[in-house]
Amino acid sequence: MNKLFKLSYLIILSFFISCGSDDDGGPTGGGPTGPGLPEASASYTIELTTNFNQTDNPQDYPTNASFGTIVAIAHAPEVSVYSLGQLASDGMALYAESGDVDGLAAFISTSLGEEGDGLFSITTAGMVGPESSASTSVTVTPTRTRITVLARLNPSPDWFLGVSSFNVVNGDELIDLEEMELRPIDAGVILGDTYEANDGDENAAISIYDGAPFGNGNPLTEPLANLVIERDN
Repeated sequence: MNKLFKLSYLIILSFFISCGSDDDGGPTGGGPTGPGLPEASASYTIELTTNFNQTDNPQDYPTNASFGTIVAIAHAPEVSVYSLGQLASDGMALYAESGDVDGLAAFISTSLGEEGDGLFSITTAGMVGPESSASTSVTVTPTRTRITVLARLNPSPDWFLGVSSFNVVNGDELIDLEEMELRPIDAGVILGDTYEANDGDENAAISIYDGAPFGNGNPLTEPLANLVIERDN
């Protein structure tokens, strides 16, 4: 009986040790989970399907249009990549102006400081055409329960598609699927009312952009893209 007890103890101890680590760079010990927050990690596929065509947007339509580099960020609730109604951070401005993913990542890391280890992770999916689709994946953890997605419109002053701080937690469970319609967003960094124009600094709040040249100067009736966030495991 004594040997059986010791064997059972070792098996249980081994189980808890293996479950206590985060193999994707997050902090050990589970982080600030809080009451009712799911303990498990999970992978999500992020799929962006664009619908930016000349028929719906004839005014100044760029023949070389694309979106990207597409960025998917899994991050802690206290990390804000961008927010509608607020000024773009230096990192967000770098991405919105030129698609600088490295600059965005460096800014987030610097703003978090040394204690930011494991609070965010970034994956990319390259660029996608005006009527095409691309996907990437992110891993959420008990620490990283928000997903932000960015896709810069090329060419443009600083316009992009995105979703900010989407929460994958619903009650005490992780969601399985979410589908969203995306409309153009103005980062408020560079002035311009057409795709190729760069008319100097703007310093305005980030906002939904629903005027010319999109929709031929009329409010958009259809989104420029659809985003699907789907749990893999």
